[in-house]
Amino acid sequence: MTMLVGAGLALGSGGKAPHEQGRKTTDAPIAPRGKMGQDLFLAIDHRDLAGVQSLLKQGADPNSSNGLEFRPLYIAAASHQLDVMQALLDAGAKADEPSSYGTPLTFACMTGNIEGAKLLLDRGVKVNFLRTDGMTPLMEASNTGAPDVVEELLKHKADIKIKDDGGSTALSLAARQGHIAVLNMLLGAGAAVKDADVDGITPLMEASMNGHADCVSALLKKGAKPNAQDAKGRTALMLAASYGDYPEVISALKKGGATAGKSAGAIAATRGYKQTATALGAKASASTTNRNPRQAVNSSLKLLQSSMLEFNQSTTCVSCHHEGLGRIATGGAHARGFRLDPKLQAPQSGRINGMMGALRPLHEQALRDPQVMKQVPLIEINEVSDADCWLLCGMAANNQPPTAGTAAMAMVLAKQQSKDGNWSFSIPRVPMQSSPFTFTALAVRSLNAYGPKSHGAEMRERIGHAKDWLAHAPVQNSEDRASRLLGLKWAGAAAKDRQAAFEAVRADQRQDGGWAQLPNLHSDAYATGQALYALHVGGGMPVTDPVYKRGVQFLLRTQDADGSWFVNKRAIPANNYFDTGFPHGESQYASFNGTSWATLALLETIETKKRGKG
Repeated sequence: MTMLVGAGLALGSGGKAPHEQGRKTTDAPIAPRGKMGQDLFLAIDHRDLAGVQSLLKQGADPNSSNGLEFRPLYIAAASHQLDVMQALLDAGAKADEPSSYGTPLTFACMTGNIEGAKLLLDRGVKVNFLRTDGMTPLMEASNTGAPDVVEELLKHKADIKIKDDGGSTALSLAARQGHIAVLNMLLGAGAAVKDADVDGITPLMEASMNGHADCVSALLKKGAKPNAQDAKGRTALMLAASYGDYPEVISALKKGGATAGKSAGAIAATRGYKQTATALGAKASASTTNRNPRQAVNSSLKLLQSSMLEFNQSTTCVSCHHEGLGRIATGGAHARGFRLDPKLQAPQSGRINGMMGALRPLHEQALRDPQVMKQVPLIEINEVSDADCWLLCGMAANNQPPTAGTAAMAMVLAKQQSKDGNWSFSIPRVPMQSSPFTFTALAVRSLNAYGPKSHGAEMRERIGHAKDWLAHAPVQNSEDRASRLLGLKWAGAAAKDRQAAFEAVRADQRQDGGWAQLPNLHSDAYATGQALYALHVGGGMPVTDPVYKRGVQFLLRTQDADGSWFVNKRAIPANNYFDTGFPHGESQYASFNGTSWATLALLETIETKKRGKG
């Protein structure tokens, strides 16, 4: 997710590996460099080959950099624009220019751009470039599941043994995502099946806990240890029983020599994973739990705030997850009488207000001058809407009053609306940055809260245009459906005009009571919490409705003892990873977001009380 830093924006926060050059990803952005660089970035983002060629002929610097030290070639490679890549290289773009986010090859590999990767490799670029957080091009391609790219990298002697800062390897990333073709390629090239990450998680455990039975079988055949334990003493069998109803995985593990014991069966039974419990010789419990929503929120809230505090102390970034969705969750908790940590609240609010004040002069000038608008940090790669939406909604959830700074940011956000009526992004990072429905809904909420009254007519027109788009644009997944319902509510659509959107979310509930992000995935806290929140807040479903109650029971059953919910990381690793103390290793940011949505859904069942102090 995009992050705001100081008076600008940044995509992530870095690891501990030494930099080859450039800014650290925890540093504030630098000023863009290079003649007509911002124009060049914008033309690439708009997929305008003729515009790129024209700018290069006018003398635009093909090695320009934006505030993150991204180069135009990075964006062209990530977005599969081979013709633009070739034009930039012909104009003198450096094929192997590094930054803390990687090289052009890193960006081609993270989105599976085989033609772009070949173009760069044929020019002799470094195949094993080590990014700030230890990620390599091979790891990026393995995570994405691009066997053609992996094959090409292996031909060029890509190192399969390198570990990133979290201890992950190319093999463990392929196992986590269930990319069996890539996994078999890496195994054939001699990848180590027994290597564990910093938490003791092996590739076999990654495949098991995410339900990839074919990967489990392949790893076992290559000598993976079925009874190895992670740092918490959990085996692959226990992890599979904890995080999904995966009877095929259980069967493969047992066939490979995994010892069942009683604990794995008991875990599956308690969590309501009936098929897994049966496969382990246990009887699934009833679909209820003795834990109640207040207990669950007390546990999750403590963990969320601890991670937010660690994040704040580790970086100057203001992030979409911790200061956006995280603050929406803590704001909701505060409204229901939960006490928040004052060590977090005051510094966090101060930092956000400081950033808002620092950006205000640029925003106000940009609103007067289109040329200055091009200089708004990260507008050149379409990373403004997502950041501003989450930040403003986090502020609104905490009842922060409008200021001149919020008015200027809201107006800049308003100007990012497309002709169709939506707000979008260019580089997806699923699930949090994957749906234009989400950002359109958040933009509407932001404009309602902070759009200046002096521009009331414009705000109403823009919100009306957004409402029309939300009502008629086709949806593709659970995130789209939930966000459409919320967006229609926030845009003022009548209940009858939200009915179809409401029914679509409700119909998506699984037999286990949860919702899944995609049809081929299992139910998780992210999709379930988001769907429940949308049904109640956007659709008016009573929390006493059987559908809502079943969803709540799913969340209560599947919460870990530490207060978190596990959600697997599926996002392309565009951001540099670093540890904020939240559980689940490199999946901690996805799990943080899932825990936030689960907390929001459970909070809706708790009566609003007078705000506590702090």
